[in-house]
Amino acid sequence: PVCCWFLAALGAEVIRVEGPGGDLTWRVPPFVSPDGVHRGERGENDLGLSPLRKGRGKRSVVLDLETDAGRDLFRRLAAKCDVLVENAVPGVMARRGLDYDDLAETNPRLVYASITGYGHDGPYRDRPSMDLVVQAMSGLMAKTGFPDGPPTKVGTTIGDQVPSLFAAMGILAALRQREIDGKGQRVDVAMLDALVTLLWDEPLDEFESQGVPPRVGNGDPRGAPVGTYATRDGWVAVVLTSNEQWQRLTEAMDTPDLLERFPGFAERAANRDAINEAFGAWCAAQPTESCVEALLAVGVPAGPVRSPYDAPDDPQLRHRGALEALRHPDAEAPSPYLGPVLPLRLSRAELGTSPAEPLGASTEAVLRDLLDLEDGELARLRDEGALG
Repeated sequence: PVCCWFLAALGAEVIRVEGPGGDLTWRVPPFVSPDGVHRGERGENDLGLSPLRKGRGKRSVVLDLETDAGRDLFRRLAAKCDVLVENAVPGVMARRGLDYDDLAETNPRLVYASITGYGHDGPYRDRPSMDLVVQAMSGLMAKTGFPDGPPTKVGTTIGDQVPSLFAAMGILAALRQREIDGKGQRVDVAMLDALVTLLWDEPLDEFESQGVPPRVGNGDPRGAPVGTYATRDGWVAVVLTSNEQWQRLTEAMDTPDLLERFPGFAERAANRDAINEAFGAWCAAQPTESCVEALLAVGVPAGPVRSPYDAPDDPQLRHRGALEALRHPDAEAPSPYLGPVLPLRLSRAELGTSPAEPLGASTEAVLRDLLDLEDGELARLRDEGALG
């Protein structure tokens, strides 16, 4: 769902195909109705918050792929499309006759993207996967948290979202290759691969040989001050990156002795505790806003540690339009709920998406438009249960 939302926001026409009843998120509160928001039982025309976010820019189609007629319709739709994205357990699409090899016979230009836990080959292929499990297996959890604490997951479902980015990247590359040679291909993205890729931007093997613990909290063994520090009324995040910044910071702190004792990176790395104690005391004596202003004034990267609920009020995010109000397609006004926009800008293209549709709202319209089905055949398919 996230990968295809990226593509929709970039201008793709996306058709989301689900089984009867849709996935669980359609039934999870809170719900948005055409007349407002309520948190009780789901009304007939209400949309869950997750479909309202992830369904933006997509046409919703319901097909029962457990029926022969439903699978046949799916094949016919795939023959008309440029890209297919699926995140079924490996083997499920093949058992239905809907794998890449099956569909490429009738549409050799098809780009077929699969997002799975561990990929379509290898010893873990058939294991079930979830975000928490893949975070653990990738090493990400072992690296997250403080040295004296337990392994800790990232606060969001990064194991789901990061592979979506790589899948969108692979799809765009495959489409570009198709412009060159006219052929589609399979794009295989594994959650485990994606998270391991995130980890190895650092010299972890060198850290291990030096005895650096895998979890270092918010600090960095290579220097100080780096981390989060308590202020009088909150917390501030700081990353000092140069000797010049260190000189200006010690002047602002009025601590020339620190500069004399720890002038370079090696000295600061070897004496992180002493530096953090002195810097922490300086931060604790002032409010967060004043602390951040003082650090920025001497060129040290710094910012307040905010709650995610503060995002709508952040002046930079508001200026950039990073969040948008979600709207029920039948509502005259947006709901109070917010969703992110695609976090990029193109100088010659206007990005954006239409509101999400109710489940199955475009089933018959898509079958008419793409497959030229008429009312009689649609009625027969409804009676056969192919349309859910």
